[in-house]
Order: sequence, then C-alpha cells, then structure tokens
Amino acid sequence: MSIEEKKHINDVSPLRFLSAVNKEALKEFTELRSVIMGEGVLTSKEKLLIALACTIALKCESCIENHTKEALKSGIKMEEILEAASVAGLVCGGSGFSFASMVLEVDE
Repeated sequence: MSIEEKKHINDVSPLRFLSAVNKEALKEFTELRSVIMGEGVLTSKEKLLIALACTIALKCESCIENHTKEALKSGIKMEEILEAASVAGLVCGGSGFSFASMVLEVDE
C-alpha cells in the first residue's frame, strides 16, 4: 500500500475504522469500490458525481467532504459539483439544500 493510500485511509474515518476491525475486509471493500467506480457504461466522473449526490441525500457530512475532495482532485469542476449537489438538494426537498451547501465549505 502506498503512502498516499495509507494517508487516504487515515483521513477517511469509515476506512480507518474498517482497517482497524479487519484489514482483509478493507482490502476487499477497496477492490469492490475500484470495480464499481471504474469506467463502464457510465464514466468515472459521472459515478463520482452520483456518489456525491447520494452522500448529500444521505446527509453524511464526512462523506460529503470526502466525495467533494475526491471529485475536485479528479478534475471535476466546482460548477459540476454544485449542479449535482443541487439535484440532490432538490430530491430531498428544501432541507437537502442545507447539506448541498456543504460542498462550498470544503477546502481544495
């Protein structure tokens, strides 16, 4: 595992937890995520935006931060993130916009 991968695991609390509980489970989860989030009928970019919208709909603050950072790091523009976030906010009704606005708080 690279230094960057270890840092990512330490920065993302669910991954840090899974690593502490069972390193093999973390490995399997990481492999599953790679397969699902890789290129397919949908592009990886589209999948990242869907994942971000889902985390907003689920109202998971740490997930919103992590997915926003990942999207920005992958080259997705803030305008695209905001549009995906607005769709999630709309789907959740007005309260969803409170969580959609959290993408504005993430430091690049």
